[in-house]
Amino acid sequence: MRGRQGLSKSRFQSGLQCPKTLWLAVHQPDLADPVSESLQGRFDEGQRVGAVAREYFPGGVLVEEDHTQTAAAIERTQSLIEQGASVIYEAAFAFDDVLVRADVMKRDGAAWDLVEVKSSTQCKPEHVTDAAVQTYVVEGAGLSVRGVHIMHLDRTYIYEGGAYDLAGLFALVDVTDQARAYLPQVAASVAEMKAMLAGDCPEARIGKQCSKPHDCAFHGSCHEFLPEHPVTEIPRISEKGLNALLDDGIHCILDVPLDHRALTATQRQACQVVQAGELQLLGDLAGTLGQLTYPVHCLDFETFKPALPLYQGTRPHQQLPFQWSDHVLSADGDLEHRDFLFDGDGDPRPHFLESLLAAVDGEGSVVVYSHFENTMLNAVAADYPEHSGRIVALQERLFDLEKEVVKQHVRHPSFHGRSSIKYVLPALVADLSYDDLAIQNGDTAMLRYADAAEGRLSDAECQCLFKDLREYCGTDTLGMIRLLQRFSSMAAGRH
Repeated sequence: MRGRQGLSKSRFQSGLQCPKTLWLAVHQPDLADPVSESLQGRFDEGQRVGAVAREYFPGGVLVEEDHTQTAAAIERTQSLIEQGASVIYEAAFAFDDVLVRADVMKRDGAAWDLVEVKSSTQCKPEHVTDAAVQTYVVEGAGLSVRGVHIMHLDRTYIYEGGAYDLAGLFALVDVTDQARAYLPQVAASVAEMKAMLAGDCPEARIGKQCSKPHDCAFHGSCHEFLPEHPVTEIPRISEKGLNALLDDGIHCILDVPLDHRALTATQRQACQVVQAGELQLLGDLAGTLGQLTYPVHCLDFETFKPALPLYQGTRPHQQLPFQWSDHVLSADGDLEHRDFLFDGDGDPRPHFLESLLAAVDGEGSVVVYSHFENTMLNAVAADYPEHSGRIVALQERLFDLEKEVVKQHVRHPSFHGRSSIKYVLPALVADLSYDDLAIQNGDTAMLRYADAAEGRLSDAECQCLFKDLREYCGTDTLGMIRLLQRFSSMAAGRH
């Protein structure tokens, strides 16, 4: 069964999450969703963290054969063991038709310690099952495993510059007892998965397993039966509520009885909006907009969060602002745009903060979309307490357009149960779009700026990227201006 239909530690994890996902991965991999730039970025980040983690265990030998050279990788691993290697990276083992690659194997006398490296900042339940299946295979292949560990980044580590203090950068969690307690289930699960793979594709109802603990690679294929307004878009629908609707054969929000037992009052209202098929206004929109004072600043930040800290005083995965855009609308309708993007070397935060505070100094409401900007201001205030007074003064002027207006007053079927600007803007402002931009979302902006900051782009590529980032961030703040203007028309009865 080895090869195309064999199991691996990643396939084993997929089988635990959803048997159908595993079956499709083995028999119909062409149905998988394209690997997104964001997902590929996480894969690449994990590889970089893994490479640094090896330095924690010096003197090791890397099994360089990749996934297309399975037999050679297993043979190379066995040869290293026989030669007396004390540490092996990416060691390959096969047992019971399951292939695993152990991040680090460290010899301890006649036994071995197994270390699984993760780029996250905590040990998660799925990490234990991952380590358990590796233990099952390694011991089945003939080695004695003494200890099983999860190695992850330590969120409390503060980088002091220079070489990393690996003992501080990484936390080593002993999960030997948990992994061994799970071993009987590994053997049973492997047998069940192999039997399942020998048959037809199992049925699986859509639900929480489509996204937890990981987004399913076959989400598109499994959800393609759903109509334009699927019941999965009902806001905060529970697993029980979704199952109740599916049990009644209801897939589309248009077909949901408004008195259905699965709905809360808020969900009932959301279904009613879709069924009405038109914009709805709630409450005193004019009164809420009347809280704004001019000139109105529409403000947006972009950030990135390198897993491995780049700058002195920063932590693993710390979110660092590097760009802001500010569209300013005066009381008489004049519009001005100013922005900042850090394109130099070193920590962007001091330059970001100084330029921001100078740009928004003075009077007027500062409109943001979501709580994100306020959260980031709290973070930079903690890191730069000498500016905390001015930051607090800025925070007192904030007006959250999503929270105060969209969530409180505006409903539209084309929001698809969301309140993000990426859904609200195209529904209400037809002539402004992200579709033609090289960067269309914050995840992409974050990943591509990280490539520049970490030295993976040429100078020419950096200049092109910075132009794309300015266009993207500027579209966010221009979109907020256009939404404000649209909301003002609505409040005046001109929608």
